[in-house]
Amino acid sequence: MEAESYNNQSGVQTESCTEGGENVGYIENGDYAVYSNIDFGSGAASFQARVASATSGGNIEIRLDSLTGTLIGTCPVAGTGGWQTWAAATCNVSGVSGKHDLYLKFTGGSGYLFNLNWFKFGTGSSD
Repeated sequence: MEAESYNNQSGVQTESCTEGGENVGYIENGDYAVYSNIDFGSGAASFQARVASATSGGNIEIRLDSLTGTLIGTCPVAGTGGWQTWAAATCNVSGVSGKHDLYLKFTGGSGYLFNLNWFKFGTGSSD
């Protein structure tokens, strides 16, 4: 799923992406993006995101139905050496099936944390 195809957001902006299209950037601690009516089917076990960071990164909290809703996983994002130097960030998720509004809440230190190009869920673990 393209990160810029959110239904609602707070604090983030889209920008041109070196991998084509756009990415979500200017992410700071406490910002979030909302994706409505995502169908997880019989369940998801892993999360993968395409990320870039010229700083030390941060975290993506993966929540259901609200900003303080059920936390199904937290994906750590490490520095990649540049705002358009893309890498994969992965984590396991649990406790999700059926249709939900998906909230990606971004946490970390001060200043800009990382950029997000796309993300996907899988049925196998991220190991």
